Amino acid sequence: MKHNTVDNLKNIENEVELKKSSAKIIAVSKTFKLDKILPLIEYGHCDFGENKVQEAVDKWSKILEEKS
Repeated sequence: MKHNTVDNLKNIENEVELKKSSAKIIAVSKTFKLDKILPLIEYGHCDFGENKVQEAVDKWSKILEEKS
């Protein structure tokens, strides 16, 4: 199933490529639930930004459990 966040990421990737930039895309995942983040992970994106350690540990522990 196609997801809006994946479409948004693809658009940003295309812009970066067109500008021949070496920018790294960091998806801000703070305050977003797993169902909003998983499509990006499934697409292959692996650079995310969180601002609270407790939230990151809880969220990413669940993601790792689901992926294994």
